[in-house]
Amino acid sequence: MRFVFVDRIVALDVGRSIETLKNVSATEDVFTDHFPGHPVFPGALIVESFEQAAQLLVAQTYGFARLGRLERLSRVAFRHFVRPGDQVSVRCERRDRDETAWTVGATARVGGRTVATAVLVFALEDVAASAEWA
Repeated sequence: MRFVFVDRIVALDVGRSIETLKNVSATEDVFTDHFPGHPVFPGALIVESFEQAAQLLVAQTYGFARLGRLERLSRVAFRHFVRPGDQVSVRCERRDRDETAWTVGATARVGGRTVATAVLVFALEDVAASAEWA
């Protein structure tokens, strides 16, 4: 994986929630084009940070024997820009008790200010089944 948006796991409540940190560096490739003279971390990459954090939560919950496949993304909202030098705190919380699919609420904050939110739905797969598609 070329882009990893989890620099550190801050807190983990297996099966329930995870909190991660992403340090946004001015040297990241994305700032070359997004946008010259006014660098903004793309919203799609914030969503990717949600997905990566949630994947870690799923994997930890099942001892890395199951993975989540992102099925749906909804209620995505971007409230403020994320810029180089910011430290993004991502929190993902499981919202259901289904063992075949998970609904996860995600929030990104910078300095205590909410910058983005989303709801992600994952279908769960055994790692062996996922390897067949690789």
